[in-house]
This record gives sequence, C-alpha cells and structure tokens, in this order.
Amino acid sequence: MHTPDSPERARLREGLRETSRALIPLHRHLINAAKSDYAFAYSKDVGATQLVDLLQNDPFFAWLKPFTSLIVDIDEMARADFEPADVVAILARIDPILSDTRYIDMLQREVDVASAHAALRAVLQRLTSGNAR
Repeated sequence: MHTPDSPERARLREGLRETSRALIPLHRHLINAAKSDYAFAYSKDVGATQLVDLLQNDPFFAWLKPFTSLIVDIDEMARADFEPADVVAILARIDPILSDTRYIDMLQREVDVASAHAALRAVLQRLTSGNAR
C-alpha cells in the first residue's frame, strides 16, 4: 500500500511498471537461450522443473540472478512508497546487467533477445526523459 502519488511519483510509478513489463519478456528470452546453451553444452534436455532448479542453483545460470532480482525489486517498489532517488538507484542497476558479456553474446545472436532489448531501451528512454506513459 502507498500514499497518494504526486504527479512526479505517479509518472515514475508508471515508468517502473512499464520497465518491468519490458524486462519480463527479455528475461524469458534470456532463460530460453541459456537453457538451449546448457542443453548443447551438457547434451541434456531440460524440463520445466529441472530448469527452475538450475536457475536457482547451477553456476551456469548464475549470471541471470541479478536480472531476476531486479524485476522483483522493481515490482515491489512499484507497489510501495518510494522517493525519486530510489528510482534512480534501481535504474542504475540495469546498465551493468546489460553490459555482462553473456548478455551481450545473447543480444548479438538471439533475435528475440535483441527485439526485447530494443523495447526495454525505448521504455528506459521514456522514463529517463520524463515521458513515461
């Protein structure tokens, strides 16, 4: 629950929600690509239940954890009171995640990742320029 928003916080809250909506499909495409890489590297098919375990515990997928926690933190922030500085701090976490070499590799070879990345960048541009929907 949160107190009524000022116009600025309402804009930022909507920007956070839009950012989350852009991150979720990107995250899903990254998981699917990493799953394919894992299956190729270890000659194993990965089922849904095993994938959940691998995402939580296998070092092969550890680079996705900051991405996952970012989405959770954005969603939690969007449901609570926050200060504009909190949004700046959470947005500052995005670029290091998108600069990870494994992310860049997938961005360059996976069309779905590249498409979702472009959608995320458009959302971030609107949010940081003050034009969140």
